[in-house]
Amino acid sequence: MDNFVVSARKYRPATFDTVVGQAHITTTLKNAILTNHLAQAFLFCGPRGVGKTTCARILAKTINCQNLGKSDAVEPCDHCESCVSFNQNASFNIHELDAASNNSVEDIRNLIDQVRYPPQSGKYKIYIIDEVHMLSQAAFNAFLKTLEEPPSYAIFILATTEKHKILPTILSRCQLFDFNRIQPRDISDHLASIARKEGYETEYEALELIAQKADGGLRDALSMFDLNITFSEDRVLRYKEVLENLHILDYDYYFRLTDLLLAANLPQSMLLFDEILRKGFDGHQFIVGLSEHFRNLLVCKDAATVQLLQVGESIQQKYLQQAAEAPLSFLLSALSVGAQCDLNYKAAKNQRLHVEVGLMKLANLPNVLDLSSIPVLSADSAQKIPHEIDRAEKKKDSLIESSAPVLTPEPTAIPSLTSEPTNGYHPRPNGNGTVKPLPERGPVSTEIPKPVSSKLRTTANLVSVERPVSVIAEVAETILVKASEQPKVDKPFIFEQLKAAWQTFARIRDQQGGSQTEQVILNRDIRLEETTIHIALDNSLQVDLLTDLRQDLLTYLRQELQNSQIQLVHDIAAQEIRKMIYTPQDKFNYLAEKNPALLELKRTLGLDVDY
Repeated sequence: MDNFVVSARKYRPATFDTVVGQAHITTTLKNAILTNHLAQAFLFCGPRGVGKTTCARILAKTINCQNLGKSDAVEPCDHCESCVSFNQNASFNIHELDAASNNSVEDIRNLIDQVRYPPQSGKYKIYIIDEVHMLSQAAFNAFLKTLEEPPSYAIFILATTEKHKILPTILSRCQLFDFNRIQPRDISDHLASIARKEGYETEYEALELIAQKADGGLRDALSMFDLNITFSEDRVLRYKEVLENLHILDYDYYFRLTDLLLAANLPQSMLLFDEILRKGFDGHQFIVGLSEHFRNLLVCKDAATVQLLQVGESIQQKYLQQAAEAPLSFLLSALSVGAQCDLNYKAAKNQRLHVEVGLMKLANLPNVLDLSSIPVLSADSAQKIPHEIDRAEKKKDSLIESSAPVLTPEPTAIPSLTSEPTNGYHPRPNGNGTVKPLPERGPVSTEIPKPVSSKLRTTANLVSVERPVSVIAEVAETILVKASEQPKVDKPFIFEQLKAAWQTFARIRDQQGGSQTEQVILNRDIRLEETTIHIALDNSLQVDLLTDLRQDLLTYLRQELQNSQIQLVHDIAAQEIRKMIYTPQDKFNYLAEKNPALLELKRTLGLDVDY
């Protein structure tokens, strides 16, 4: 049986043209070879599995190729003496050093000793140092001089995944090349070409799933590709099998769950989450994937950002369809809930309950968003609703009578005992069964009522449940139209009114369990300039506390004083800095400020301060 060679080694690029997803790197290196502008040291940076060491080997092999320049292509020929020795790992001009295991000063000194000898054959000696960030501080310092002024035949190629750990003095002596994460589409196409060469049948969705799981690393993608090919018994790579083998939660779960959340169906959402857990998926993995799903839906809301969605065509169409049904406010709120759930997941004692509470919030979002669009009406406005309903009912009855083709006998009028009190008048039946007429009322004011706080809400003005829902909706719409026609007028106020509202807010915060520092800030002196409130603070800590308190305070003051122009400005009071007296010189200077004659005495007698 032949020895199996993993795809990452078997299909490792041997030329610049076969490198996947790094065109900006390979083009620059080929141009440098053509124009003979090779730097003395290169530094290849980037994540794992994107081609850093591969490009270093291709560069080392190409610049030593004996047939280079005999054709327009900047590629090694693979049949000259230098290329053959390189392919057989017997080249004496190319040296590879693993800095992870050879990171001491002695290892760098041995390398420097080798640099002194020119190449026996070929033009350059190339030193490839992988994982160079693992070198010790002393090794870096020993390497500096040689790296800055190497012999003309020596070229250093350094590779690292953590550029921030390398000394700035090393970075300044190298030509930097930043390798990008390989795009999922490029990885999918590369895997498809390998599958064709090996004679495997594949579903392209399966290859896309592997590419997304690889997170930009081609070596990881090839390893997962080999794993799934081994798992398949009939040399066919299927999407469902890849999902099971890589233990990935299918997109379909997130689409189903989002539909349930948009419908506010909490029971089915909880059952679907239980099904996901029974399949062995982690709750944290689920909530992270759900947040990413909401992000993808948000991306699909605008045609300009759809390109940020890195999925297949079929999945993209599902995202576009569901994004059209999901309101923007729901997606933004869902992302916030998901972020908080992700942030606090590891600290939760009962992690399953923590995720289920997040699902409860998400399922209740449609109801919360619907209620947020209903305006808050004052007591005066609530008293006007029954009269508007009466008008709407009369109008509706007249329309029904005019359109009815069949005449029906008029029913006996029954006095309504559910009418709401108006202007302090409560209808009561007389002894003969009739109802006293209502007193004449003046015209109804269309001024926008001031929203009342929760402590003023009452059930005395609720509309009878016998009213038709459609009529109530019609009346509410009429009131909103009238309110929108009249602009709200800000009322003037004086400092005493402001001071009273300010103190009331301070008491409310104290009753709600506010901190003592908040009470210190709220008890500071304030002054009023037109509609701007000025408050003086002592330090930046008080400024931070006031920033957290500002929105609630301004909302309360604007509501109580009926003025939307109120603003709050803080100033940090300058504090006097007193210098402490410690040394004899400080004591003398302090006394001399009070009695300048001491300076004249010290000068005349030639005295010195005793130290």
